[in-house]
Amino acid sequence: MARNPIRRPARPQLPPPKPGALPVVAGLLVTGALCAAGILWMAPESPPPERSEGRPAVQAVSPEAPLDPVPMDPPPPAAARPFVDAAGAGALAYAAGNHEGALAEYEAAVAKNPQDAESHSNLGQTLVRLGRPSESLPHFDRAIALIPSRWAYHFNRARALGLLERWDEAVAGYQQAQRLFPDDYATAFNLARALHLEGDEAAAVVAYQRAIALNPTDPSFHMALGISYERLDRRSEAAAAYTEALRLAPDAPDADRVRVRISQLTAPS
Repeated sequence: MARNPIRRPARPQLPPPKPGALPVVAGLLVTGALCAAGILWMAPESPPPERSEGRPAVQAVSPEAPLDPVPMDPPPPAAARPFVDAAGAGALAYAAGNHEGALAEYEAAVAKNPQDAESHSNLGQTLVRLGRPSESLPHFDRAIALIPSRWAYHFNRARALGLLERWDEAVAGYQQAQRLFPDDYATAFNLARALHLEGDEAAAVVAYQRAIALNPTDPSFHMALGISYERLDRRSEAAAAYTEALRLAPDAPDADRVRVRISQLTAPS
């Protein structure tokens, strides 16, 4: 089964200049739809398209982890992971955008069978969609306690923690998800983003490099790497990352501004 299409977020921005530094370009690549300053992979609103070769059907922000209905270890291939349970009133309500209806269905499912990890996870996902991430955490915790080897549960719990700006805990959650599913580029990217927002740019660079190794053709990944390089004052490496992003998306809306920034970073001091 498949991951869902994603909303396009706001434009990313380069880091603010340090005292005495060159002026910074305000707007950057929208292609790939990464918001390195604070956008998580978002849950979609419509039925999922098919995926292939590990890439999202729509080049956009990384989707939040889908919910697979059968306990598996290791996790199934990306193309086989549905977002919510494959059938049932809760899934139908969620797919239709009726999140309050889905909430009622999943609350009833949890009340009927408190030992059902998938119902707890689906309830947690619905609460996140309703803007109630703090209420989702006990349900993700319960799902993990019941099936600790399920990658998606750790991923989605980390995402909820990120929405609460609890970055150190989000980092730990994505790291555990990555241990369970080391080849998922969404996990690598979200881990890098959490490290970036936590302020650990050196670790973020390593995680972005891993995301790029797993998904090398998304220009927004290279833009995010360049931003972290700039925060570390690694100017030539930042310029190289931005250059690769432009190579992949030469006609991006802010491509000319990015070219100016590359020139500034590579100019003799």
